[in-house]
Amino acid sequence: MANPNPSPSTRFGLGNPSRGRQRAARDKISTAFLEALNEAFYEPNDSGGCKGLDAIKKVRDEDPATFARIYATLLPKQLEIEDTPPESALTDEQLEQVYQALLADRPAAGVNDKDQLAPGPQTVN
Repeated sequence: MANPNPSPSTRFGLGNPSRGRQRAARDKISTAFLEALNEAFYEPNDSGGCKGLDAIKKVRDEDPATFARIYATLLPKQLEIEDTPPESALTDEQLEQVYQALLADRPAAGVNDKDQLAPGPQTVN
């Protein structure tokens, strides 16, 4: 059966209470749930700690797969990595100084270090 009121301007208006969600209803439910979860987590146990930590430790010890799954769901799905390492801000001369300092800090292995590493930037005079 087709929608008897296809116009979006009147479908969810004040005069039509059906099929609409009250304003901020989801926020109210989410807030109430998080507050109840917080209270349950911090409920004191017999030893003076909190029951939430006890539950986490129990799951960690008795069911590591579930613990890992919970842990994974809390991590962000995508990480943003900036493509500007600190080395990109250095000049060629500064990079050459860092390279030379690294060569000087390497322990002597009986082989010329400069032969094993990729050559540094060539300077033209």
